[in-house]
Amino acid sequence: MEPFIFYTLKSSLCLSAGYFLYYLLLRRETFHRFNRFVLLGIILISIIVPVIKMRTGSAIINIPVQKLESTLVREAPVIVPDKRPAQLPPQQPERKPVNFLLLIYMAGAAIQLILIFHSLARIILLLRKSKKITYQSTRLALISSDVVPFCFGWQIVISEKDFTENNKEVILHEQTHLREGHGLDLLISELYLIVTWYNPVSWMIRHELKQNHEFEADRNVLRQGIDESDYQLLLVRTVAGATRYHLANQFNQSSIKTRITMMNKRKSKPRAIFKALLFLPLIALMIQVFAQKELIQTGSSPNNYFHRKYLELTLDQLKYLGFQVNPAGLFYKNMRPDRLDKRTLCLYFTDSIYSASRNLDWGERITGLTIQDQILKKQVLTKFDFYPLIVAWINGNWTLVNTSQYNPNQKLLPIQINMANLKMMKRTDTLVFWFKPTESLKKVLSPIVKVDDYLHPCPPNGNQVKQNIKKL
Repeated sequence: MEPFIFYTLKSSLCLSAGYFLYYLLLRRETFHRFNRFVLLGIILISIIVPVIKMRTGSAIINIPVQKLESTLVREAPVIVPDKRPAQLPPQQPERKPVNFLLLIYMAGAAIQLILIFHSLARIILLLRKSKKITYQSTRLALISSDVVPFCFGWQIVISEKDFTENNKEVILHEQTHLREGHGLDLLISELYLIVTWYNPVSWMIRHELKQNHEFEADRNVLRQGIDESDYQLLLVRTVAGATRYHLANQFNQSSIKTRITMMNKRKSKPRAIFKALLFLPLIALMIQVFAQKELIQTGSSPNNYFHRKYLELTLDQLKYLGFQVNPAGLFYKNMRPDRLDKRTLCLYFTDSIYSASRNLDWGERITGLTIQDQILKKQVLTKFDFYPLIVAWINGNWTLVNTSQYNPNQKLLPIQINMANLKMMKRTDTLVFWFKPTESLKKVLSPIVKVDDYLHPCPPNGNQVKQNIKKL
């Protein structure tokens, strides 16, 4: 659910930027139909931009996880004391903390959805009580009680009194809504409002869209020869007691004062429409900032392994996989419960030791006196069924490998660690840890990344790669 919420946040930011530019440039212009499509375009662009994928070149294969998304990691690894497995007490299921922000978001979306269905139910009940007729090739639903005229779907709902006294003006107005498809606009804005209800701009742009519908319909009525003063007086008389329907275009829905002002306003000059060209650099900026980026290594190597995606995690995220970072180096300790012999895997990388591994047999404890031994002895023991099968340099040379578990055709998850980012060591090299993509690994990383997007076979040892290149 969290990735979807981040999508709505990005979409809301795009919508806010687009509406701000619209408000500055076009809101006061009389291009009502054009403004309507601009508003719809802002909504659609806000929906599309966050899902666009951009491929950009990079000298180093590096896919950093967004810091904003890293705050959603909720599950810590299961930590057990460094004892014999047989003596471990049974693990109690860990209670996940309640995500109150997620609950608030879902509650708001549910309320908005309920309001729409409530409005829809009221309209359906009203239509059931109506008398259906056809007038000027338009289907009308006549209501015996007083009701503000509105159109819904393919028909116009109007009271019998308005049909008798003001049928020409009202029907001309509502026919414009039907002919121009304003109902579809409202449906799009209402659906978008369900998922971005927390964004005030979503409500503002829906109001602006409805207002442009009314401007467009009013302009069409006046073009048919209706007296402007009589029509404006009719609008004022229909204000009192108006009932709002979410999915309907109502005759007096928008501000009467604003509509009358717009009727009396001089038409905008045609060249003012070119101000909309300023949206093009804004759209480019949105794509650059909010689109999903896939970084790939540039170059024309015959071997395609170095054009694959690698994942780089923050220091806090590495802890969730069992890594420990301290001034002495990078350490890893895992009991590997998937192995029958229950051997414990220990890895460490320091300034003085480039890479080293140790396998502890059943019941074996660390007794050495070196700094590495003392750190590994105190380090908590993780109990994951995933662990690095291969540790390699970024150029492809292997430094450690678990030959018993490694399958050359198996797709693994490469996690890149730039040692310079640790800021506790003098090393500047980059290592890649190749993990077996178990379900528990996917579960731990699911809040921050989709593991399947980064899986691919580990390249052969770097020496073999060079030999292959020479043979081509």
